[in-house]
Amino acid sequence: MAETGSGWDAYSEGLQRGWDFRFSREDMRAFEQLSGDHNPLHTDAAFAKAKGFDAPLVFGLLLASQLSRLIGQELPDNHAILTGITMNFVSSAFADDDLRFNAELVTKSDAAHALGFKCHITRAGKTLCRGTANAVWRA
Repeated sequence: MAETGSGWDAYSEGLQRGWDFRFSREDMRAFEQLSGDHNPLHTDAAFAKAKGFDAPLVFGLLLASQLSRLIGQELPDNHAILTGITMNFVSSAFADDDLRFNAELVTKSDAAHALGFKCHITRAGKTLCRGTANAVWRA
């Protein structure tokens, strides 16, 4: 978890962060209300099954929220500011799945105080999505 005052030197390529998480049906309903996304693929079990899925899918941007957690809470200090994300969804996640988020710092620019992370989310070792998170560090 983030600690204040750790400094730029606490960041080095290869730095890794990871945690287990899950989204409940209540989390799904809250995200639906906050986002205004009422797509039945995420909210209606019969609709999702008709499309070939076992249950309604977790919203992709709800999964991507773990990138915000990475930058905002899981780094050595609280001086990083999220500047961009990418996320590719390769398999589906469902409410109450046991998920794992992993990230690795792959680029650190001393000149720009920029950070680049490679990230992925898995379920039982199978990749569900992968992407990147970029940030700048400002003391």
